Amino acid sequence: MEDLIILGCGGHAKSVIDVIEKEGKYRILGFVDRERDDSYEYRGYQIIGTDDELERLYAQGVHHAVICVGFVGHSDIRQRLYRQLKEIGYILPNIISSSADIAADAVLGEGIFVGKQAVINAEAVVGDVAIINTGAIVEHECRIGAFTHIAVGSAVCGNVRIGKNCMIGAGATIIQGVRIGKNAVVGAGAVVVSDIPEEITVKGIPAR
Repeated sequence: MEDLIILGCGGHAKSVIDVIEKEGKYRILGFVDRERDDSYEYRGYQIIGTDDELERLYAQGVHHAVICVGFVGHSDIRQRLYRQLKEIGYILPNIISSSADIAADAVLGEGIFVGKQAVINAEAVVGDVAIINTGAIVEHECRIGAFTHIAVGSAVCGNVRIGKNCMIGAGATIIQGVRIGKNAVVGAGAVVVSDIPEEITVKGIPAR
């Protein structure tokens, strides 16, 4: 069993930890966060280092890491951590719940989280460090860009293209064939029926 560190200690990290523990493939050593707080603990795991100590931890034999920072209005932090980890040499495994259903011909990048009861269907492609959260559906032939977060209960219908660094809010629906540009945000519960340009935030039914 390989040792693994968790980057970030917010709510999303707790969901990821639950999946890791249930799957039993990795041994979690603890959290790495921007600042060290020796008082923080979750399920017996503590903060064992800061972002500046990633090289030290790697040198000590810890070679697997999971980025557990959710969408905080942007994906800049996740992108920075990804670059830092790759430069050091870390392996970023995909963390996939056994209750998720992933088609045999779906293609996944690295560092992806797939939550409980999520679906990734035939010939879908999911980019690096994307989040396909609890109960989300990514249908056939979709393309999900790197660092994009598909939130809880969202439905991305067939042949949708979503660019890098996007946020698809909880319970949103993206109708088949829609194109969404990079850095776009779709509000919770929105229904997207037409293409969305880059850098745009939409909400409502239909999304505007």
